[in-house]
Amino acid sequence: MEWIALLLALTLVLGLAVVRGRRQVPPRRGGARQAPSRTRRQRRDDPVLAPDDEEDLARGFAAAEHDGSHILDALLDRRLRTVQSRRVPLRAVRPAPGVHTGRLVFANGMVLLARARRPGELYLVALNVRAHAICLDSWSHEPDGTVLRLTWNSETAELLALGLDQAD
Repeated sequence: MEWIALLLALTLVLGLAVVRGRRQVPPRRGGARQAPSRTRRQRRDDPVLAPDDEEDLARGFAAAEHDGSHILDALLDRRLRTVQSRRVPLRAVRPAPGVHTGRLVFANGMVLLARARRPGELYLVALNVRAHAICLDSWSHEPDGTVLRLTWNSETAELLALGLDQAD
């Protein structure tokens, strides 16, 4: 019985070798590997766009992004207002994708992506989150984005809110 399995495996390996050998491989120039092309290959079902059409699409996407951005800001303001007025404490600071970015998890389930405004502030908040009730004192909209001011005992930290996130 073992020899049948061995014969079947050998046949399969030989068959794959023959199929691979018959496949035509384009010759390389100079024997060196070529870097992959950066241009996107055109698929058969892709529409052909004129430069004017591409510009119209780019303007349309930019307008849609601009129209939707105030909705996200309003939603963030509403959630922050709830967290501030109810004095909802911060429960955890978890890692997030991105450099020097963390997930701020509040007791009501709201999760924010935030980055330290000054070096070390996110680390300071993460160290004190278990020992103290860290609450949102205030927030403001600045050119950098939405700045959160968190307070506990007599200490404060300012973090830059990147946006809402999902709870894990």
